[in-house]
Amino acid sequence: MPQNLYLDECVSPLLKDRLRVHDPHALHFPYIEHASLNARGHADPQQLKYAVKSKAVFVTHNIKDFLWLHRWWKTLHAWDLLPDPHSGILAAPPSLPIDLLGAEIFKFLTQHPTPLLENNMYVYRQKQNQWVREHF
Repeated sequence: MPQNLYLDECVSPLLKDRLRVHDPHALHFPYIEHASLNARGHADPQQLKYAVKSKAVFVTHNIKDFLWLHRWWKTLHAWDLLPDPHSGILAAPPSLPIDLLGAEIFKFLTQHPTPLLENNMYVYRQKQNQWVREHF
């Protein structure tokens, strides 16, 4: 299933190029936008809100803050205080090389069956070499 991606400011804009190596015809990722294009300097909640409006999976290195924000978003959505779930959050440590990050995102989002992304957050665990769904 094709997924739009929204890259946080802390993620290198070069990630878009690395993803296009795996998806040159934009079949899997029709639209990839970097936060510096329209939302430079916005707070984390506004970044996630923008991704939700864009129906895009949010990609970040800011694991700690987005884990907290993800939990709040799910809680507020469960209480009907937010109308829309988020489209998914992928968080990877900044130490992960960009080529590997691009390959791992492509592999994860194109696997069958497709992982459940809506209102879920996955963190890349380098020791396990895999994306792990965060539960709370």
